[in-house]
Amino acid sequence: MFFRDKHCPTCHGSGTQVFRPLTPKELEAVEADRGDLWRCTGEGCRWYQPWHKQRDGGLLPEELKIQATATEPA
Repeated sequence: MFFRDKHCPTCHGSGTQVFRPLTPKELEAVEADRGDLWRCTGEGCRWYQPWHKQRDGGLLPEELKIQATATEPA
């Protein structure tokens, strides 16, 4: 069973990050035709991996890096 919160090897710290399935654009970027790839949603992260095997993961291209969310001025 896969849990959305997993340790990300590129996001430093001892906590976990939320993972989500890759989008079609992300799957195209990694030239993958499989439905078991998930990516970390941590700010600035590009890590993706199969849901069951972290060591088979990799980095998405720089342009697909998770951007910081804009905050509205108070």
